[in-house]
Amino acid sequence: MHVLRTALLLASLLLPIGAHAAEAEPMKQGLHQWPALKGKLMLVVGTYQDAMHYRRSYSFYFKEANDDTWNQVAVIRKSGERAFPWESATGAEVTLADGIVVARPEGIYFVVGDKRVGKTYYDKGDITVTWNKLMIDGDEESGESPYRLAPVFTRSYPKSALTVEAILGREATLKPSR
Repeated sequence: MHVLRTALLLASLLLPIGAHAAEAEPMKQGLHQWPALKGKLMLVVGTYQDAMHYRRSYSFYFKEANDDTWNQVAVIRKSGERAFPWESATGAEVTLADGIVVARPEGIYFVVGDKRVGKTYYDKGDITVTWNKLMIDGDEESGESPYRLAPVFTRSYPKSALTVEAILGREATLKPSR
């Protein structure tokens, strides 16, 4: 599955300008792990679905190399609010917010795409992508989460006709910088 995801992302780099980017494949339900910061990052993905709603729940945990304790990792929103877990969002079968994990030599990132819609969910909308990097440097006494995915970079796609999944597919091939 990782080979397929990588192939789709590389294919999006070869598309001519103006062509549709490959869509980022949603994180599969279950457990995912990556070596990170002299330990392991684990992601548990679950899905909630009923007649009106569909969303994924992303719960992150970190275990230091010489410790058996799995510490919950907060996803820090731009407002400073912590999310345990972080949840995707949909409306009328359109993804309004979702995320992917991008592992790079310089760190692990949780890349989140959020779409602001117009009059309907199907209209073009402003999509904001936030790169959140795994960090372990918080001061517990200050109330800051010591294990967190904190925003380090934001990119905007104004009035985009692309889907959140297509934007995330494109972002996975980029770097968290201009």
